[in-house]
Amino acid sequence: MFARSSCLASVLLLLASPLAADPVADFYRGKTITCYIGYGVGGGYDLFARTISRHMPRHIPGNPNILPVNMPGASSLVLGNHLAKRAPQDGTAFGAVNSALIFDTLFAGAESKAQFHGTDLTIIGNAVSSAAVLVAWHASGVKTIADIRQKPLIIGAVSRTGDTYLIPLAVKNILGLDNLKIITGYPGTREAAIALERGEITGRVWDMEGIKAARPQWLRDGRLNIVAQLAPRRMPEVRANVPLVKDYVNNDDDKKVLDVIFISTVLARPYIAPPNIPPERVKALRDAFMATMADPEFLAETQKLQLSIDPTSGEEMQRIVREAYALPDGVIAKVRKALAD
Repeated sequence: MFARSSCLASVLLLLASPLAADPVADFYRGKTITCYIGYGVGGGYDLFARTISRHMPRHIPGNPNILPVNMPGASSLVLGNHLAKRAPQDGTAFGAVNSALIFDTLFAGAESKAQFHGTDLTIIGNAVSSAAVLVAWHASGVKTIADIRQKPLIIGAVSRTGDTYLIPLAVKNILGLDNLKIITGYPGTREAAIALERGEITGRVWDMEGIKAARPQWLRDGRLNIVAQLAPRRMPEVRANVPLVKDYVNNDDDKKVLDVIFISTVLARPYIAPPNIPPERVKALRDAFMATMADPEFLAETQKLQLSIDPTSGEEMQRIVREAYALPDGVIAKVRKALAD
């Protein structure tokens, strides 16, 4: 009798001990995580983030709620600085940002307005690798890079800090395209799309997932001419006859510079969090993100929304970011020259 009681007491003690508890689940249970979105309502970033926010909670220990909140401004620089300096560093905040933002201090150096280096951030994961493309409105008459040497292409961009500005600027400088003009001030996809329809602008740098999320009919109806791929390598979602922009570059150094700048385009929908989050919560968020990317209910919804999913883990993204910031000074200097306004 005494032996059975002693055994029972040992089991109860084990169940009550800290070893049997899940501190991550205990922390998140009953809490709300904020998923910030660095753009306004209605674009690709917004659609992806809200869809992920609906499905990711069931994969986080403790099943917290996730509340999507838009915080637009300066191609998500406002959000990036908020996450780096003001958001709680406990794992209850993360956000969807422009991928170029992660590399802003690498690209801009002392001119950067980012209050962080990309290596400072906690990288959660990336939802899709999607080719960025240079598009021209069908009425512009621009179908190829050669056409831009003969007629103007007016690009609409959000601000000077995001890929909608930096990527066409690099193309303009390296290829010597004087007819390529860039106008900033369009807050997001919705406003830029309206400007294209009105003829205020005639082109844009866009990623294929963003086009499919916001204006899929434009691809079907031929209202957009895809002029070139803005990626280090050919991407499967772009027609095979659309050239890489670096196909027009003869200098190997310039090709390497474009590859560095185009790193950001491959990580089309990145999610970042503040620094200094406890490691076990970082792991929980990263694992939950990747589990969501494979979740049948999530994939069924993204299929209905015509969104592709091709995820990159937080660990792999962190490696890519660290390697970029560790590039030789000479390469970084050439990158910054290509992005000089």
